[in-house]
Amino acid sequence: MQKNKIKERIKALFVWRDVTITAFAAYMSKKFGKNYSQSSLSHKLARGTISFKAVLEIADILGYDVVFKPRKDWEEFKI
Repeated sequence: MQKNKIKERIKALFVWRDVTITAFAAYMSKKFGKNYSQSSLSHKLARGTISFKAVLEIADILGYDVVFKPRKDWEEFKI
């Protein structure tokens, strides 16, 4: 998946829940006792370097599940 799609999808989650990245970062800092900032989260999204663990945490906190669903157009590969 392209990094821009990840960025767009994560940002959409914030929009759908009417939560700013700044407010979310403050919540994460309080919840995990670790410094999270709007800037660092935005940069990770922009660079496409956000970890899968972080994506799962964001989705969980915002009340979403990450689901893997098979595509109908998948073609089996041979090794």
